Amino acid sequence: MTSVRQCLQGLLVVLFAVLWLPGLARAQLLLPGAVQAAPPGTSTAGPQNRRPLVASAKPNPAVLRPPSEDTIFGLELAQDGNAGAILVERATDKSVAITKLSLAGQTISHPGEPCQVEVVADAPIPASFAGRPRGILRYLADIPACPFSIDILDGAVLVERSPPSCDFNAADCRVAPAGLWGPPGQDFRPDQVNSLERERSHAETALRLNFRSLMKEAGKDREAIRKIASEQAGFSSERVEICRRYKGEDVHGFCALRVTQARAFALQATYEELAKLHQGSGKSTMKKAAMKPKLNTSAEPLAPLPR
Repeated sequence: MTSVRQCLQGLLVVLFAVLWLPGLARAQLLLPGAVQAAPPGTSTAGPQNRRPLVASAKPNPAVLRPPSEDTIFGLELAQDGNAGAILVERATDKSVAITKLSLAGQTISHPGEPCQVEVVADAPIPASFAGRPRGILRYLADIPACPFSIDILDGAVLVERSPPSCDFNAADCRVAPAGLWGPPGQDFRPDQVNSLERERSHAETALRLNFRSLMKEAGKDREAIRKIASEQAGFSSERVEICRRYKGEDVHGFCALRVTQARAFALQATYEELAKLHQGSGKSTMKKAAMKPKLNTSAEPLAPLPR
């Protein structure tokens, strides 16, 4: 009987040791200012070091550098890579001038018959700088019968005019200069086509990134979001409309590339304007808050208002 009791006591001692010693070991580590060790297999990183599942920071737009006039100086560009010609050069006074301009169109008196107008006569046509309304350089061609704007792209210009057509009555010719003016469509070499394909990939990526950044910056402004989304939804059809007549476009895709880049620049410019607006609004709110009268928190009670 005694031996049985001794055996039971021995088992209880062993069980107590098994249950108590690990707690003692942990207690010895809990010194003042110490942190309890994490169980094996768990991360030791604190909440502040853990990467969130969803990034909270706003996406940044692609930083694009707009092309300068140097990319088009001395290049004879054709409308849709096929018709007419425009030559832009730096004048002696450092201004920009159009030294050659041929506009192709249709005869007014006999619609459907082709015609061409040589606009530049004795002197170059000055092109006045009009800022960067879409993130890229813009110039205005002051032609009395047919003024239009020129947006500078890389080795090309995007011409816009409203209304689209204009008449040169003396030449019996109606022209519509709007569209992309670039290199002749048949002049692209195979290695250039491959390079353009790589550029298009980068341009599409920049376009998507700038669109997402702009939508994020718009925040909860429903009207701004509606406008941005509407313009982006219509961009694809607009690009097709601009480039469908460019010679050899289905082979080289030069027009689609430049128009996509122009859109990415425009989104970047809109993002920067909206960010400045929001930043200014935030500063204004902080300034108003700073000027707001403070509550009287002193121990002395306020005097009662007269009745």
